[in-house]
Amino acid sequence: MPNITAAELRVLKALWRLESGTVRDVKEGLESEGGEPPAYTTVMTLMSQLAQKGVLAVDRLRQPFVYTPRLRREQVLSERLRDFLSTVFDGQAGELVLRLVEQADLSEEDLRRIEARIEKHQRSRDEDAGDRSEGRR
Repeated sequence: MPNITAAELRVLKALWRLESGTVRDVKEGLESEGGEPPAYTTVMTLMSQLAQKGVLAVDRLRQPFVYTPRLRREQVLSERLRDFLSTVFDGQAGELVLRLVEQADLSEEDLRRIEARIEKHQRSRDEDAGDRSEGRR
């Protein structure tokens, strides 16, 4: 997967919300997020860079050009999370989760979802362990 900068990721996230769009569409999407509005030429440059990296498909038959993400959101976010986990937490996923639970502003719903995911993961591990022990007999 190509390296995607923070600025490029912001543009890509806006395009995922749109599903496809022109430079102007993405610029307007970024402006609606608040903060300092990006210049049209900045958005155009970032989208061009993403296209050169193979992250965006460009329909050059249409005017203005229409861009479509080639990578799914989950692919990119999973890769970014793996990189972050490796770089910041030396691959220690448990440490990352503990920090999030301790320091992030998690709602009751967030905590329930985390607990449910942990229980599902534990059941899956228990079933896998049972399958392996039965296979040894």
